[in-house]
Amino acid sequence: MEQYLLANVSRYQSLVQRFVPQPPTTTENKDVANCSNISVAIRIRPILDHEMVSGQVPAIFPRSENGVVDLHELKRVVRGLPTLNSSSFRVGNVFGADCATETLYTNMLRPLLPFVWEGGIGTLFAFGQTGSGKTYTISEVERLLAETLFDGAWATQRKLHVSMFELAGNSAYDLLDSRAPFSILEDSFGNTQLVGAQELAINSKSEFLALIEKATSFRQTAGTEKNDGSSRSHAICRIRAVNISPEPSEDGILYLIDLAGSEAARDLSNHSADRMKETREINISLSILKDCIRGIASTNNTPETSKKRQKDQYIPFRQSTLTKVLKHVFDPSGTRSSTTAVLACINPSFLDTSASKNTLRYAHMLCATEVKYQSVEHNPAIPKTWSNKFVRSYITKESGSPVISPSILAPQESGAQLLAIPLNKFIARCLRTKGVTDNQAKAFHAKLWRLHIDSTHAPRSDQKLNGDLVQKDHTARESVSPMTYISSRDLMSKGDMRTFKDRIRPGMVVCCNAMVDVPWTSSQQKLVMVLCPQKVVGKNMKDALGNEINSGYCLSQHENTEPTGATHQRYLCAMVLSGGLADSYEVSIWRQIVVDLSSMETEISLEYDPATRYYHIC
Repeated sequence: MEQYLLANVSRYQSLVQRFVPQPPTTTENKDVANCSNISVAIRIRPILDHEMVSGQVPAIFPRSENGVVDLHELKRVVRGLPTLNSSSFRVGNVFGADCATETLYTNMLRPLLPFVWEGGIGTLFAFGQTGSGKTYTISEVERLLAETLFDGAWATQRKLHVSMFELAGNSAYDLLDSRAPFSILEDSFGNTQLVGAQELAINSKSEFLALIEKATSFRQTAGTEKNDGSSRSHAICRIRAVNISPEPSEDGILYLIDLAGSEAARDLSNHSADRMKETREINISLSILKDCIRGIASTNNTPETSKKRQKDQYIPFRQSTLTKVLKHVFDPSGTRSSTTAVLACINPSFLDTSASKNTLRYAHMLCATEVKYQSVEHNPAIPKTWSNKFVRSYITKESGSPVISPSILAPQESGAQLLAIPLNKFIARCLRTKGVTDNQAKAFHAKLWRLHIDSTHAPRSDQKLNGDLVQKDHTARESVSPMTYISSRDLMSKGDMRTFKDRIRPGMVVCCNAMVDVPWTSSQQKLVMVLCPQKVVGKNMKDALGNEINSGYCLSQHENTEPTGATHQRYLCAMVLSGGLADSYEVSIWRQIVVDLSSMETEISLEYDPATRYYHIC
């Protein structure tokens, strides 16, 4: 076919000259500016010297009206001369062969930076067939970005961290760590995390450019029919901007993505078996990407009144590693908004009109699309929806005794930001409140995270019956019936100013001091659950240590002695031992010991977790 086209190049040029552009159809004439979170542009690379020598001519022509291009194909007919088949496509911007990369950068990437500055996710990705100029464009954009990031407010008010990696099939390799493999996972907030990939701080333009050079040296490339140095993997540069100003905000994230080029079947004839497998994996991931594009386009065109149709729309972003990374672009159930710039790179040669037409078709489909993200509404049972005001109220009511200072733990953080604080930093903030212990801080952190994890699961239909739904809203504890309550906290003690020793009751959990001859390790808290006074236990009953309960024996600082004084009391207690999970406990109800009141130091509140079947300090 190529020989046929080259033999009829004069006929082709004559037909193109006689072509009369038609006004775009109603569908093509959509106001793409209304799609605020996805912008689409076309970049047409110049005809290369070796292509001109071989007789190739351009087939893609931008119109004077910005955003519209015409593509012309020469069609072979059974009888007679070949004919011209023309198509028109409208997108947001068209950057012709004579357009500098600086112009593209100003129009495509710069608008993403204010969004990233405010804690959003910005993405620029380039796609198209192999040899269409994607890698060249992204490399130049990275160079221009380095100049922007280290000139002005970015350098002084944001701390920048960078990761660079490539995706080959469903495997991920760290380009900053000699292509070491790592995992791409989704966290409990629905955000994509690079587990095991290096993330390096960058403090200057030269550092950033040096990392780009290092990553490029490790990237997988190979010769193809169209490109001697074709990228055979998807390369991704991820920049995280941490706000270091007094007012906290979520980390802004910027993705720059150079997708591997697609290859047509006719380009594979000289490939080895390994190269055929590699090409097949690339085409599969690009095919899933196109399915996601079709999915969000279909969702966008579904009438808002048709709720069932909207619910039935399926976007397969979890089917490949590439689209998992781009989850924030394609997941309409996400709550974190993002803005995306898509660059369709085009090979202008009339020998590649089929691949170019396919690229333009998906670019046009995307430019008429807007991903509508779910709004975040406050819910007392979902910590990531809490405002700072509600966070402070929760800390005051639920952090235990002494109350952890909300102004120290969360001076300005929302619920999502509080959950994102690393454990060691969270504990350090808690310990700045006088009297707060390390165990109390860890217990409160675990309590908050249990609530968060529980909130990520859909509520069961029976939750209202067993009181779990009310348990998740800790502000409504007072309305819980004792028959459904799953905590050792005393429901009736609200407003009671007496010390815990003056209100000992069955089911109370207490922490005891120096106990001996009991299988607790030194690192465990010595916890027991009060069952009843020792004096009400019948004769000939023995505890877990083999001692007769009513023989005068008890666990106190004075072993086997009969203390004097009317206020002296002893209680039969069940041992509370460490569970199989970190910071978890189980009540060994049949392992009983006698504990003197003087050995009890403080009351501890335990709460039962049905999911793990363990108790946790609350």
